[in-house]
Amino acid sequence: MRLSITLQRFNPEQDAKPHDEEVRLDVRRGSTVLDLLIRVKNEVDGSLALRYSCRSAICGSCAMQINGGEKLACRTSVRRELERHGRLRIAPLDHLPVIKDLVVDMRPFWGKIRDVTPWMSTSTTGGIAREMSRESIPSGSGYHNVDACIMCGACVAACTVHEVSPRFAGPAALAKVDRFLSDPREPEKMKRARLAVLQEANGMWDCTRCNFCVEVCPKDVKPMEAIIRLRRASLDRGL
Repeated sequence: MRLSITLQRFNPEQDAKPHDEEVRLDVRRGSTVLDLLIRVKNEVDGSLALRYSCRSAICGSCAMQINGGEKLACRTSVRRELERHGRLRIAPLDHLPVIKDLVVDMRPFWGKIRDVTPWMSTSTTGGIAREMSRESIPSGSGYHNVDACIMCGACVAACTVHEVSPRFAGPAALAKVDRFLSDPREPEKMKRARLAVLQEANGMWDCTRCNFCVEVCPKDVKPMEAIIRLRRASLDRGL
């Protein structure tokens, strides 16, 4: 089947702003969007910029906007997209600076992760806990699946709060805090310190519970539910 694909293109060395470009290509049965993009790059236009690695929905690097939704290109079926939308439009993730074509600058996303101290600490001074017995490690079920996050950035791109308030901590970072809050190896004083920081502006209370982060997460992390658990933990501690 020959298909017309709409790609959002942007080359900062040539373009003043992003623009749509139509590409026609024969589509093989069972193709994913990533398969299609790799063929476009190899057979039609070698200048197309995209980011991908594992092709198995593990690395998260091929997250992009497909027909208006944040998805992993490697696990998105072309056939299903056509059945649901009748077209195929591909663009980079929203709310992150575009470097070129479908490649976005992930530094703002990683900055949010760093801001929440993404490691286990033995004290409020930030010392990394190194001495942990195997018996002390909890079962994965206690994390409510938040440890399944692959850092693809889809939840931040879909977040309606981040759209109007870029300094908002964001779903991925807040879900990571919940992961440490669920870990019995970290001292209570550090957990309380984590929660205290998130009481400020751009913290957990800025979430409007739009649920988009839950809808787009490819690993069923349910970031909004993690944020609700953080709020309950704050109330339990009198914060």
